[in-house]
Amino acid sequence: MDLSTPNATKVVGGLSLLVVAAASWMLAVGPETGKLADARAEVDSARQQNTVLAQQLTQLQQQRSQVAATRRTARKLALKFPPTADQPGLFQQVTDAAVAAGIGPKGVTTLAPSPPVIGGTENGVPAVPPAGGSHLLASQTVSVSVTGTYDQTQQLLENLEHMPRAYLINSVSLSGGGTDGAFTTTIAGQMFVMPPVPDPGKTINMNATTN
Repeated sequence: MDLSTPNATKVVGGLSLLVVAAASWMLAVGPETGKLADARAEVDSARQQNTVLAQQLTQLQQQRSQVAATRRTARKLALKFPPTADQPGLFQQVTDAAVAAGIGPKGVTTLAPSPPVIGGTENGVPAVPPAGGSHLLASQTVSVSVTGTYDQTQQLLENLEHMPRAYLINSVSLSGGGTDGAFTTTIAGQMFVMPPVPDPGKTINMNATTN
């Protein structure tokens, strides 16, 4: 091709423009396109992470709404299954039950609790862990002897079963009932000790998750 002709000059000029345009795209537009693709990937990743965080936040909000109910249940459990043997409290509850039955504190002639025992069985009742298995339920034998009428004794048994602290009655023996109508009754049963339930509010960290 004769490069001195007008047509050849046009062709060479056109090719030169194409080369310049391609070089300009590679040097300017190409990198920007790559940055745009990276930005889109980051946006997609952020959206996915936000979706996961939103789900976690919903779960935490549901848990937080249940904290009050869980705490009420924990307080009830602490009454029935205190974290210690609490012998003074035990004596007071049994005495109150006797007084409410009309027997009076002097009618309680014997009140003997044994030390709590963890694991195994006692009087045929297993000391089992509660739900979750992280805490053991310990049991202790509690014997009560009272003197009173038959009706008073019957009322005492009912009162013992409805004490704030759980009392599982295993056996009742009755003797006496002479002309004065008084009976000597010996009651054997079990009370229980359980470590306190962890406060659920302290395990929910809303800020750590949302941040």
